[in-house]
Amino acid sequence: MTAIPVPESTPPLRGLFGGTFDPVHLGHLALARSARDAFALQVVDFIPCHHPVHRARPGAGPEQRVRMLELALADEPGFRINRVEIDRDRPSWAVETLRLLREEDSGSIFCWLMGADAWDGFPRWREPEKILEMAHVIVCARPGVARSPTPFDAHFLQPGESLRDAPAGRVAWHEMPPNDCSSTRVREQLMAGLPPADCLPPAVLEFIRQENLYRR
Repeated sequence: MTAIPVPESTPPLRGLFGGTFDPVHLGHLALARSARDAFALQVVDFIPCHHPVHRARPGAGPEQRVRMLELALADEPGFRINRVEIDRDRPSWAVETLRLLREEDSGSIFCWLMGADAWDGFPRWREPEKILEMAHVIVCARPGVARSPTPFDAHFLQPGESLRDAPAGRVAWHEMPPNDCSSTRVREQLMAGLPPADCLPPAVLEFIRQENLYRR
């Protein structure tokens, strides 16, 4: 899908990409680039969480993960780090984060980015209906990945519809080029003393080595 220029008077589309980023890898960057280009997102906020809700505590500390993001995003236009969750020393929920961001920025249309695996679990997120009242969702999937049925299927965009047709409440299924990188696999390879399969930006890999992260 090719990005379509939009008039300056149109409310900007602002992408939100939450996660532990433990560590950030090239798959994260590929997802954000693909969504940015396909939907003409003016900016993508990477939102590292302080304490993940549904998984173990990260192997790297909050500021270490922020630093890895700084290194990974240094030459990426339109990508930035948002500390709204990292500065709260407690578990963060997407619905709370959206409420805070909408208070700060009432002029943008928010688009929450997630992978197809996260979409499968979306009905179990805290107040998913409220999330869709405040934002669109862009589900980034590998080609050929089937859509699992959820209670929110009625929110998917229909042919000819656009995320700009409404301020929130729509879901876009976006097929992106395949990428096999994952934080879990990167950590396992690093702990085993193996090279992380070309999944890390060089500056991030060097930082991991300097900080002795993800060692057994």
